[in-house]
Amino acid sequence: MRNFSIVMFFMTTLSCSTTAQAHAFLDHASPTVGSTVATSPGQVTLYFTQQLEPKFSGAEVRNASGARVDHGKSVSGNVMRLSVGSLPPGSYSVTWHVLSVDTHTTQGSFSFHVGR
Repeated sequence: MRNFSIVMFFMTTLSCSTTAQAHAFLDHASPTVGSTVATSPGQVTLYFTQQLEPKFSGAEVRNASGARVDHGKSVSGNVMRLSVGSLPPGSYSVTWHVLSVDTHTTQGSFSFHVGR
């Protein structure tokens, strides 16, 4: 009976940890969340914990005035890239929403700063 209880404990733990990992969360970004970069990055790259559905995933980069400054996205696997060209010094916000291949949605935002 004790062995059965141990097996059930591990099976329950495994199923719970699998369920918890079923959403595409932002793992890291470039520029780094909350960072200051000396010059314009040219693109903002978002790395997620799961594969994404490109048609249903998106993001925007906006300047301090709220004007959109990104020029399109590309999604490959768990990586989303946003072209931003040459950004002048200032603060920028990134807002994203994604649908993972297992049909879970997540969203979030962060900021970064260009210049010293």
